[in-house]
Amino acid sequence: MYHAFRQYLTILLASGLLLSPLVVNAKQNKRPGYENKEFKISLFPRTVNQTIAFYSGRGFPQVALDELKAMCFITIGVRNKGKKRVWFDLNNWKFKTADGVVQRRLRPEWKQRWTELRLEKRFQSTFRWTLMPEAMGLYAHEGEGGNVTLIRTEKPITITATLYVGKDKSKSYPIEINNVHCAREK
Repeated sequence: MYHAFRQYLTILLASGLLLSPLVVNAKQNKRPGYENKEFKISLFPRTVNQTIAFYSGRGFPQVALDELKAMCFITIGVRNKGKKRVWFDLNNWKFKTADGVVQRRLRPEWKQRWTELRLEKRFQSTFRWTLMPEAMGLYAHEGEGGNVTLIRTEKPITITATLYVGKDKSKSYPIEINNVHCAREK
């Protein structure tokens, strides 16, 4: 398999289809995210229409849908690419614009808001399982994903975080992902 990958890469380089140099340690793709030899982080900002379609398809009442319209949903995927455990903790992820910190709405805040809106428990449960776990250790080749919810902004967001690798979290990887936008309707 490695041999086939090398052949494919050689063809891309020779044909000029791969114009930028190959970066082994870390790279940032056109789609917002981060990747190195240990793990990959993928970001998928969701439009309001995508978000509302998902939750209305599960029967959420209009009062809950109206609440969700004001939020910026970013689906995050973290995948362990190696053999050592990869650890993330959303408490150390920061979301900032040029104006300062973009607030993330946390699980307890959602629970309180859903209680205030008298949202049925079945909808609260459905919503809860769509959120990104707050902290987790991923085993070899394991992945996890879910949504983070931010107060909507039109400004580009920079995400900074530190992920750890190893059973004892001995390696730390500070990351920065720039120019992340709350998705807009096209």
